Amino acid sequence: MSLLEIRPIAHPASREQVPHQHAQGQLFTVKSGVVSIEAGGGRWLMPTGCIGWVPPYEAHGAHMHGSMAGMSLYFTETWSRASMPAALKVVRLSPLLAALLDTLARAEPPAGPAREHYLAVFADDFTRQPAQTLFLPMPQEPRLLRMAAALLATPDDNTGLDGWAGRIGMARRTLTRRFQADTGWSLTQWRQQLRMLTAMERLAAGESVTAVALGLGYTSVSSFIALFRRYTGMTPRAYLAAGRD
Repeated sequence: MSLLEIRPIAHPASREQVPHQHAQGQLFTVKSGVVSIEAGGGRWLMPTGCIGWVPPYEAHGAHMHGSMAGMSLYFTETWSRASMPAALKVVRLSPLLAALLDTLARAEPPAGPAREHYLAVFADDFTRQPAQTLFLPMPQEPRLLRMAAALLATPDDNTGLDGWAGRIGMARRTLTRRFQADTGWSLTQWRQQLRMLTAMERLAAGESVTAVALGLGYTSVSSFIALFRRYTGMTPRAYLAAGRD
C-alpha cells in the first residue's frame, strides 16, 4: 500500500510547526490561507491553490499565517523515492491533480490496483508541473547568512550594499559576487522577493494593506500596490479575496 494516511488540516489562527523529519513522503495542499515552509536551505511560500511535496527524511518546518485549511497525505518511502521528486517542490493545484486528490480522499476511495493507478497518474502530472517561484534561497557563507537572517527579521531595513558590507565585515564586491553565487540572485532581487513573500504572509494573517506596505519599508501604499500587482498579477485586496474563496 503506497498511500498510508490522509489527514485533514485546519487551524483557526497562526501556528508554527517546529522543524522535523519523517520516513514517509508528504504531500500537503492549501485550500485556504497561506503556509510558509523552511527546508533545504530556503523558504517556500504556499498560498491558496498550491500543493507541496516533502521527500522522506527532508527536515522541514511550517508556519501557518492566520487561519488555514488543507490536507496532508503520507506515502511509503519506497513509493516516494520511486515516483516523486527527490527535492521539495511546490506547484499550482492543476484541475487534474485536484480531481485525483478528491477521488483519493472521498469516503469510499479506489482500492488495490485501481488506487495505485490513480497514484501513478498523480505522480506523473505532479512531476511535470512547473515549480512555483515563491521561493527564497538562503546563502551559505556564514556572514551572508547572518545578513539574510537579519533581513528576514526586519524586511523594512533599507540598508544598502555599502552599509551591509560594513556591518558584516566584507568588501562590497565580495558580498555581491558571493551572494549571487550562493543564491543565484542579486541582493536587490532577493530583498524584493523577501518583501513580496512577507507581504503575502502578513495579508493572510489579517494585516491591512496600509500596515503591510508601511511595515515593509515602502514609501507609499500606492507604490506597494503597483509592485504587488506586477509581481502576482492581482492587487493585494484581490489576493485576499482569492484566498477566502
